[in-house]
Amino acid sequence: MSIGSKKSETNNKNVEDAIELMRNEIQQGRFAPGQRLIEIDVMQHLGITRGRVREVFKRLETEGLVQIDKNRGASVRKASKEEVENIFEVLEEVSILIVKKVAKQLNEQQNRKRLQESLTIARKFHADSDRIYKVQDYMKENARFWGVLAEISGNKVLSEIRTRLQAPLFRLAMEGLTVNTKHEQWITRHEDIISAILEHDVNHASRHARKSMHDVWKAILALPDSAFAR
Repeated sequence: MSIGSKKSETNNKNVEDAIELMRNEIQQGRFAPGQRLIEIDVMQHLGITRGRVREVFKRLETEGLVQIDKNRGASVRKASKEEVENIFEVLEEVSILIVKKVAKQLNEQQNRKRLQESLTIARKFHADSDRIYKVQDYMKENARFWGVLAEISGNKVLSEIRTRLQAPLFRLAMEGLTVNTKHEQWITRHEDIISAILEHDVNHASRHARKSMHDVWKAILALPDSAFAR
């Protein structure tokens, strides 16, 4: 491999690392919806060149996290209520498809083992939930749970679609949701989904997946109008 090729690989890795960091920080609320992203500030924050910063912005624009305006530059994008409803409609069907595909992968012992390990993690999270007060913790657990299922499904496209779709929803949740008495219901849905898959009851698992999606859907759409783009 030539020196030029090695340098190119390093640059690509730096960009991917910067994209991941920026994505996580937007989702977790470090940058507020509507906030302008000043190139020089982001350059210093990420430790990359102006050209790389623009690559980061363009990638995050395709993911619906950043908006680039000709005169105003880049800013953290707000989603409208209509867009959120559309996202949930697609996300629900993608989630059901993931559940069905996971059920077909259980002949592989390694997949069953991973599913059982995920169930153990979900149960531990449930047991510890009385000491958890941040919505961020619940959203991270939700991302972990569906990430494992998407990987087991064996379909990388499904995994990528779900990750991209849930990104703006994650940010909305960070902005406005609060932990309340319904949070335990959100957690137990995950346990029910995995248990049903392990018992080869795909219909039951799918019903729990739909209910899980509707719970979060209802909570996010109940946020004040100021949380959404007009």
